[in-house]
Amino acid sequence: MTTRSKTIIICGGGLAGSLATLSLSLSLGSEYHIVQVGGINARHEDHLYGGATDPGSYNFLLRLGLDEPTLMLRSATSFSFGTHFRQWLDGRSWMQCHHAPLPTPSGIPLRHYLTRENAGLEPLLISAQAALAGKFAHPPADPRSVLASAEYGYQFDADEWVALLDRKIGETSARRINAEIRSIIHESATRSVVNLDTGEPLEADLVVDASGLSRYPIEAAGGTFRTSRSIGFSLSKTPSDALGPPCRTIDADETGWKATTHLQNARHTLRVSEAGMASDEAAAHTAALGHLVEAWVGNCVAIGHAASVFEPLTPAPMMMLQRDIERLLELIPTHADPGIERREFNRRFRNDVEHVAIFHGALITIDSAPETEYWRAAREQTASGKLDRKLAQFSNRGLLTSFDLEPFNEEDWTIAHWGMGRRPHQHNRQVDGVSDTQSQSELGQIRNSVQQLVTKMPPHHLYVGKLKQYLEKQNYA
Repeated sequence: MTTRSKTIIICGGGLAGSLATLSLSLSLGSEYHIVQVGGINARHEDHLYGGATDPGSYNFLLRLGLDEPTLMLRSATSFSFGTHFRQWLDGRSWMQCHHAPLPTPSGIPLRHYLTRENAGLEPLLISAQAALAGKFAHPPADPRSVLASAEYGYQFDADEWVALLDRKIGETSARRINAEIRSIIHESATRSVVNLDTGEPLEADLVVDASGLSRYPIEAAGGTFRTSRSIGFSLSKTPSDALGPPCRTIDADETGWKATTHLQNARHTLRVSEAGMASDEAAAHTAALGHLVEAWVGNCVAIGHAASVFEPLTPAPMMMLQRDIERLLELIPTHADPGIERREFNRRFRNDVEHVAIFHGALITIDSAPETEYWRAAREQTASGKLDRKLAQFSNRGLLTSFDLEPFNEEDWTIAHWGMGRRPHQHNRQVDGVSDTQSQSELGQIRNSVQQLVTKMPPHHLYVGKLKQYLEKQNYA
């Protein structure tokens, strides 16, 4: 790019488009003109973000001016300690919770003690036990409190968050145009022309494709979407006066699965099945799962569902969107040839896609899964050499194989392994240097501390109600 003012056009409204527009507007200097063309906006596609975030969303949203007082008072957002797989494959049930690094007694990872003692993990996890009991409280700063190990994200309504983002965008210098895109001509690696149905041509130094499943801008630039399979999905919203637990709940059946998010004023139920097999065809939509071969082609960068589409079994879709935006901000071109930035963006994007797919595969890989069309297709999609190595290493002696900058950390993997019923065949022999009596005592102390604290924590709905009363008294409203 040259030293003249630069124009970045975001193509698409909805969650991805509005998050990108606000992020770029607040983070880039006055030499950048940010234009959002919101005509491409299929709101139902935002349902595929799953209505849940991971703990990393707190700081991301805070930088955009969406702090917790705003989320709690101006939307039906609630807290989330993770996802409760209530009826999963083979009838399994566990809490895939968010948690700080697990204890390492005598410098040895906790999982090796659990292996030797043939003990469960979930009773030791404060965020899991609190979520299952329907309790919530903010983790304190004092590391001596067992609650300090808990981490949380949010349960949210995508439409409400888009409305909050749009109001924030109105306070910036970003220009917003509600128009349809007739064509995009990518003239070079640094210049494109976006033609609108209003007759107005817009010149862009960089085009951001936030168009969701249509992904017209990136395909016009030569991008290729690699489809793995298709699913059907639908969302139902049920008004509710009672706020449910601080976690999503997921139940599986032979045709697929459903996830329920518990908001302040409603329950949202997302149903996922094989394409064409949804129970309510009138409300069902179809989505092709997969990802772009390259998310940055020429001077067009795809983010969100325009770049990759995953089933929202975990907060991965929101994690991917956030990573796309943060990666773009870090690699905004500053010179005429953005080849270095483009290659680095695509390298990290490919890694994220692969590692999210591996983690999802770990939740699907089980011999006793139903022999139905949906689950057969899901298993076929999970085949991965890296996943095989991860499972083999863990099964052999409890090793957690890690790859470059994985979205899911060791705690996520440990909790998932235990939830899926996987156990190492042998423990780390260093554990044998600690007596059974000592390790059992230490594990018992953690269990007792967790149990005692959970009994004292307030129910999720009471905590949110009191928090809102406090915020209103402090004039946050």
